[in-house]
Amino acid sequence: MIKITDLTELKFRTTYKKDAFGNRVRGKEEYIGKRTVRTVKTGPRFGHFFIDILVIQVLVICIQYMLGLLNLAFGFENTVGLTIEFISSISGLLLYPFLYFICEYYWQQTPGKYFTQTIVINEYAEKPNVRQVALRSFVRLVPFEVFSCIGDVYSHGWHDRWSDTFVVKKEELKKLKELQKEQSK
Repeated sequence: MIKITDLTELKFRTTYKKDAFGNRVRGKEEYIGKRTVRTVKTGPRFGHFFIDILVIQVLVICIQYMLGLLNLAFGFENTVGLTIEFISSISGLLLYPFLYFICEYYWQQTPGKYFTQTIVINEYAEKPNVRQVALRSFVRLVPFEVFSCIGDVYSHGWHDRWSDTFVVKKEELKKLKELQKEQSK
């Protein structure tokens, strides 16, 4: 199977030639060039991030509430109570990559991606493997990683680059599959 980064398409470029009088004349020329994978742009990516963080925060509050009730109900000693408080405080840090891993491994999308009809794929336009999803999930813990999606027209953040994955709209996935089928012959 051909990688989506190796797909080609018919493109046009501007050429300049001189006419019989020596004037410069502009024209068009067809050529076959590499097709750019049209990943999701920066705006929707921040929307994904915002929705996902909101979901994570709700889950963290629920976990902290349940652990607090457990501590109150059983009246644990100071050491056990402190352990529960410690677990409660780091639950957000642990839940952050865990939620991304579960959602992207099983459904190829997080709650934020679900609302924008986008999906995570690998370089063959298929479901990413466990290693890729785990790497994507833990790279998100790198400080300022969320800002790595700012840049070119089709954003490709660190968690995408380092794990060889792409976030694309479902229509783009269909187009990529069609091109792969055509160009694999």
